[in-house]
Amino acid sequence: MDIDELRDAEIQLHGLTKADGVYTFYHDETNNIRKLYIDDGRLNVAELKVFVLGGIVHEGAPRPIEIQSLREAMRIQKTAPEIKLEHVAKGNFLDVLRSRKLTTFLRWLIDNGLMIHYHELDPFYWSVADIIDSIVPELGNPMLLQYHVLLKSDLVAVLRCELAATIQLFHDFGYPGLSPEGRRPFLDRLIEILERNSDVLPHFNAMMLKGVLQAGRALESLEFIEGYYPNLLIDEFSTFYQGRIAIFKNSTHIFDMEKVIHDRLLETPLTSQGKPVANFRFADSKAELGLQISDVIVGVLGKMHTYFTNTGHEDVAADREALAGTSLENAKLLSDLISASHAANVTFLHHVASVHDIDKLDLFLRFPDGAHVA
Repeated sequence: MDIDELRDAEIQLHGLTKADGVYTFYHDETNNIRKLYIDDGRLNVAELKVFVLGGIVHEGAPRPIEIQSLREAMRIQKTAPEIKLEHVAKGNFLDVLRSRKLTTFLRWLIDNGLMIHYHELDPFYWSVADIIDSIVPELGNPMLLQYHVLLKSDLVAVLRCELAATIQLFHDFGYPGLSPEGRRPFLDRLIEILERNSDVLPHFNAMMLKGVLQAGRALESLEFIEGYYPNLLIDEFSTFYQGRIAIFKNSTHIFDMEKVIHDRLLETPLTSQGKPVANFRFADSKAELGLQISDVIVGVLGKMHTYFTNTGHEDVAADREALAGTSLENAKLLSDLISASHAANVTFLHHVASVHDIDKLDLFLRFPDGAHVA
């Protein structure tokens, strides 16, 4: 696989300007479900959580990272072979924010000049987005192209209202392997769900989304949701590893050992200008201290983004207003850390998620510039 083709496309699409920098990335992951599929009308996982691949990053070549002072400050037992999120905080996102050890951890990151990076992916958004992607570009309407991302987010918001019914619908039509004759009735059923739940969207948004789904019924094909393996929503996650390696091809990437990902990358060797890519390796977190730090921050980020997908805008606003003491301090530290990382390089942070959920991120963390650019 030629990483330059992938890299150039991403840089052009998102206007990335600092992808040529030299950094050292430590990568860990959370909520990797391996595959997402529908079996007998149900998802293969009990709960959808946001996948996060990320960790800490610093400028330049790899350098020693000393964490003994951090272990002592957080009173990690000497018998613990490595630092894990469970040593810092437990529970859901709001529970985690109450941890004084998290305060110590976040301050240590900031004081040591470490930044964070992450690629977050909402598996439900990723599974649903292909519906809009199959319709909007084919309609040839420049105005709709401007609303492309919003349309995907609005569809996700509607379908979340009836998740079980949506999964059953996907099962009934073998989504994303629709047949040509199933195209119109599938979209008709989506429109019915939209009509029942249109009040979750502004009136204009609901009408625009309905118009797009109606227009899709007249298309000769729905490119991304026809002819694929039925009921297989996500096949694997190695693509996201490849993406980080490709975009930051001048940097060093150290990944926590994940055998499935490791083997997949061996099966599909990465090349650049015809030469093997050798800027990444897999390691044992017990021996790579940067991976231990990444485990903690990625765990927190996974809980945070999952909270935003599962919590309504008004509830997020209320939860934010209720923050006090340690919880408020940790929210501010998270905001500072994400803001500093984003300011250093916008490419560090990548969201494959509803814009409505990213709005909740802004609402909760209250970034200094008033908005978080995804």
